[in-house]
Amino acid sequence: MAETLPTDLRQEVATVQKDITFPSFMGILRVQDDTLLTRGASISYKIYDDIERDCHAYGLLQKRKLAVVARPWQVDPASEDPRDVQAADMVRAQLANIGVPALDTPGDQVVVASNFDLVCYNLLDALLKGFAVGEIMWGRDGSEVVVREVRSRDQRRFNFDVDYKLRLKTFQNLIPGDPVPARKFIVHSFGAKDGSPYGHGLGSRLFWPAFFKRQDITFWLTFLDKFGSPTAVGKYPNGTTESDKSKLLSALGAIAQDAGVTIPEGMIIEYLEAQRSGTVSYEQFCRYMDEEMTFAVLGESPTSKGSGGALASAAVAREEVRLELVQADADLLSATLNATLSPWLTAYNCPGARPPKIWRQVKRPEDLKARSERDKNIHGIGFRPTLEQIQEDYGGKWEVVPASGQKPILPPPADFAEGGESFADQQALDAAIDGLPADQAQAAMEKALKPVVQYIQKGGDPQEAMARIADVYPEMDTAFLEEMLARAIFVAEIWGRLSAEAEA
Repeated sequence: MAETLPTDLRQEVATVQKDITFPSFMGILRVQDDTLLTRGASISYKIYDDIERDCHAYGLLQKRKLAVVARPWQVDPASEDPRDVQAADMVRAQLANIGVPALDTPGDQVVVASNFDLVCYNLLDALLKGFAVGEIMWGRDGSEVVVREVRSRDQRRFNFDVDYKLRLKTFQNLIPGDPVPARKFIVHSFGAKDGSPYGHGLGSRLFWPAFFKRQDITFWLTFLDKFGSPTAVGKYPNGTTESDKSKLLSALGAIAQDAGVTIPEGMIIEYLEAQRSGTVSYEQFCRYMDEEMTFAVLGESPTSKGSGGALASAAVAREEVRLELVQADADLLSATLNATLSPWLTAYNCPGARPPKIWRQVKRPEDLKARSERDKNIHGIGFRPTLEQIQEDYGGKWEVVPASGQKPILPPPADFAEGGESFADQQALDAAIDGLPADQAQAAMEKALKPVVQYIQKGGDPQEAMARIADVYPEMDTAFLEEMLARAIFVAEIWGRLSAEAEA
């Protein structure tokens, strides 16, 4: 009998209430993202929305999200039990029918399309902000409870209490917020090391590269303006009146728009050319910030070292890292769905069944050229794939193409599948039989016996004819006939061996 666990081992000891590094206020957990706390201020998560205004950052985040959504999803039953299989079929059908409301259509009842991928895409906003919230709009379809849609909600509208429960901020209850119903909201968290439901998204890493890049571009535009059109300098002599100075200043302002200007006599206009020195440019700094963002989101930068200088090896390494990120993102998202949507649907519609597993298949696309070369090499040593295997590996529908003038070689019978040389003997038998066409055998026999037939046709006595066969024999052309008989003998031997093996 197993030893009973003490009570203190079954209870949480290092609770949030005792955490000196994770203070709470009015029962609400504090966000641990320093960038969000110091730079977000009143706009909070809005600073991370601004990151996506950067084309490079937006493209990187889209690539990472869509890499997950592009993978096929499937639902597997928890076991072969009929109830579990029924639950899996139900969840699979539900996910295929989750929809989004039609545009400009009020109400919660209208569904226009199946869009489970959109649900996953919205939940993957946690990659940037740390967590994402989706509100389930439940409904009924006959006797079945169904998910009409899952609506994405802004992170700024929610708090988490010390029990990690979601709370909705309202005008009447900003802190701590209103509790939300059970089985109503899906919360997907990403990146927290301490289990915080707020997570710790990539926005904290991307904020500063994106911020520095924006500042760099501001100075870069000023620099381009200086070099694109030199600064005009007006010079006037001592004693110039204020009226003439104003005319000169107006002339300088008109240079940028007008082809010609007039200035008072005795004044001079010159161009001041911008000068610069050094090797670091605004463009280089901008590209460096882009590389930093690429490294943070995709795990590898296009200029990453460690590939031995081989561009192909570097590309393979980046693809490996990217595939691992896609696998991790898909697994984390599946874990969230398997802890929320799947058990909730099962509890409503298939009580007593175990919830099925929702997951996405992530694997590298196979190099069909390499596979075909491998199959060719394997065929060279005496093996070949089945037609079913070819269709599974290469897709589409296939059929055997027989060689010209020959019958297609069929797979060996099951009785001889384990024989060491049985299949080779079977092929030899087929080839020998194909080599004995009846018309050629008949012609060879007639040619060989032609001298005997001619002697008999002359009216000789049959007994005498038989006695003369020995004399006629040297005149018989038996070369082709001997080849036919050798083949026949070979066929007989092979057939006898196959028959013996079959009986054994």
